[in-house]
Amino acid sequence: MPTMISVPVNESQMDIYVDGPDRNAPGPAIVLLYHRDGFDDFTKHVTAKLSAAGYLVAVPDVSHRIARDIPMADRKQFLKDSEVVADTCAAADYLRGRPDVDKNKLIIMGHCMGGRMALLAAGRLPGFRAAVIYYGGGVHLSWGGEDETPFDTLRNIRVPIIGFFGKLDKNPSPEQVNGIDAELTRHGITHTFHRYDNAGHGFQNRTPGTAGEQAAAADSWEKTFAFLSDTVSN
Repeated sequence: MPTMISVPVNESQMDIYVDGPDRNAPGPAIVLLYHRDGFDDFTKHVTAKLSAAGYLVAVPDVSHRIARDIPMADRKQFLKDSEVVADTCAAADYLRGRPDVDKNKLIIMGHCMGGRMALLAAGRLPGFRAAVIYYGGGVHLSWGGEDETPFDTLRNIRVPIIGFFGKLDKNPSPEQVNGIDAELTRHGITHTFHRYDNAGHGFQNRTPGTAGEQAAAADSWEKTFAFLSDTVSN
């Protein structure tokens, strides 16, 4: 049953949307970083899909420091990377503190700007088992004018990554994805990128979407669950 809980992060209270199966033993969990529209129908659809597959999911509200009268889609410009990392850490700590979570089976995942934030967190926070990235753009840019970008800290990642990208996307463009791929390869970081010919940005969030988007969404979900299953079973 989905629920909203609240945790302190420094001097602010942060909501976390939680969805997951009822279970009596510790199992795998996912910190899901939302896309630009926050706790919308798509984010809730993703958490429900993951929950049905046996994963407990926590979605931190990384915009909790921003005035509530600012529309969710406009809050991205006020986010800061160091605060996103703190929020992600708080969500991970919340999951680790639950008796129904295996602390060694925690995944980081995100779509769109959430994919960017997932790469950021994977490069700055220890303790994750793997990372799932959906078309995360802006990896070469810093949020909040901070010194390092998510691209700069890719070298620190110590977990396997699976990524999904549309070849028609402009953010990230195929060239930018190539750059991320090359940087991860240069540092010996295990990763697999899947790229779809007839899909652009946000192909998992299209209703009903083009034939190419539908095919990309179905294939990416199938590969995501295979990757998650392999990751938490090892």
